[in-house]
This record gives sequence, structure tokens and C-alpha cells, in this order.
Amino acid sequence: MKILATLGRALLLVLVALISLVTSLTASANAVVGHASDARVRSRVVALVNAARSRPRRCGSEQFDAAPPLAISSALTDAAEAHARDMARGKFFEHRGSDGSQPRDRVDRAGYRHQLTGENIALGPESAEEAVAGWLNSPGHCANIMEPRFQDIGIGLAAGRKRGQIYWVQEFAAPR
Repeated sequence: MKILATLGRALLLVLVALISLVTSLTASANAVVGHASDARVRSRVVALVNAARSRPRRCGSEQFDAAPPLAISSALTDAAEAHARDMARGKFFEHRGSDGSQPRDRVDRAGYRHQLTGENIALGPESAEEAVAGWLNSPGHCANIMEPRFQDIGIGLAAGRKRGQIYWVQEFAAPR
């Protein structure tokens, strides 16, 4: 009986260790569109952006000091989501919306009172890690990520009809 109890405890410990391992592997896995909820993918983008901002970085020829983390703004998320859906529906990829709007127009429409805005877009990456790495490897996009005056961020993504047509939008802003 004592042996069975010891064996049962040992099996329980192994089971707990396996569950812990699977949970940690899942948490550290790439946030892949289609395999994770949009909220999880957006959250991962923000975490990666804030990790990048936490240390000095060179964006092309421009050197940036570490910058404070960005806070998630529901208004900026709405603006980013709207632009991602607009590009997916219209099958285009640019900062100008199908209605002629620019990033600041969409941020205004979403109700965010700003003094400064910026936008990054991407087409194709299938994970948050891939999207952020692409932006960080592009001097202009990297500069938006590292801009110390930005305080808030919103992330949008939308899938087009064809494989690989994933539209990503980051809206950055500083409030008035």
C-alpha cells in the first residue's frame, strides 16, 4: 500500500511537470495568426514592441535611447483594426485608406485626441514575432517604434482571402 501511494505521488509529480512544460512552451510559442486569437496576437505585438523600446537601438542611421513602454489604447486599436480590414477588403496595401484617409484622420475618427501620430503597416507576416522583426529591420518603421514621444499604441490585423494575405497595422500616438 505504501508503495502504491509513493508511486501515485511520483506519477502526480510527473503529470504536473508535463503540464507545466506544455504550458510554458505554449506561452513562449510565436503568436501566429489563425492559431491564436486576435487579442493574443495583438498583445504579443505590444509586448515585443515594448521589449524593443526598453533598450537603446539604432534605426538606420538614427540612434534612439531606450523609451518608456507604450500603453494599449482602445481608440488606436479601433483605428488600426479599421484600416487593416479596409486594406484586406479592398486588396490594397498603403497608408492612404480607400476613402482617402491618412493615419491621423483614422485616429481622429476613432476619438483619440492627439498631438502626434504614426503608423506602421505590414503585409504577409504570419506571426507577431515576424511582423515586429520586419518593422525593426526597416529604419522608418523602427523609428516609429522607438519614438519616445509616443505614449499609446493600437494594433490591428485582418486576413485577406488568399493565404499569406495578413494585413498588420500599428497606430502610435501621443495624447493632447
